[in-house]
Amino acid sequence: MNDNESEYSDEDVKKLLMDSLKMKLKNDRNKPNRVKLNQAIISTLGEFLTCFKLMGYDLDGNFVSLTISKTAMDKSALEQSFMKEFSKFMND
Repeated sequence: MNDNESEYSDEDVKKLLMDSLKMKLKNDRNKPNRVKLNQAIISTLGEFLTCFKLMGYDLDGNFVSLTISKTAMDKSALEQSFMKEFSKFMND
């Protein structure tokens, strides 16, 4: 084998690195339970926002959706805002 040649393709190396990082994250991290995590998110965002919708994925790749609104007006405003942003996303 030449010095310029490699046993592994770039994709193989990327996959190995990603797999090892995932394993390290799982081993190094003590994940809080879902209830404690949601409470922490709500209290942090609640300091700055009266209502919010959070969507994303956790470290395990599970979909997470959290919607907080205290009044009917907040809920309506949040729904309208979400629909407006979703519409922009679909039309782009």
